Amino acid sequence: MDRHSTNSPGRCLAVLLAAGALLWTIWQVPGWYRLGTTDAAGLAMLMRLWQQPLLVALLLAAANAVVLYRATLPLALPDAPATLLDRPRHQADFVFWLCVVFHLGTLLFLLLLGAGWLHLNPLA
Repeated sequence: MDRHSTNSPGRCLAVLLAAGALLWTIWQVPGWYRLGTTDAAGLAMLMRLWQQPLLVALLLAAANAVVLYRATLPLALPDAPATLLDRPRHQADFVFWLCVVFHLGTLLFLLLLGAGWLHLNPLA
């Protein structure tokens, strides 16, 4: 595989979208469970287990690490500096700033969660 193909904006955008889709899917599991059952105690147990702050923080940190190493850094630090002059970088710049927004958004979410200003209860 050509090493320069890993720096393509499309591949980096796919990594960012996959991380976002995985986080959204994980967040939706208790809601999907609620649709298929009437067991309130089981749902409460799932909520306590599935959306505990430490687990959410670990998932967000892992997603940030994957996006950082597979999307943000390859766009910010290309393999060869001369490649910055080869083609218009509008797409690469756009995807890079989307990655930055992802990092800042998850950092803000973690700060609000850690400060106690945000409570994890999407079913309420």
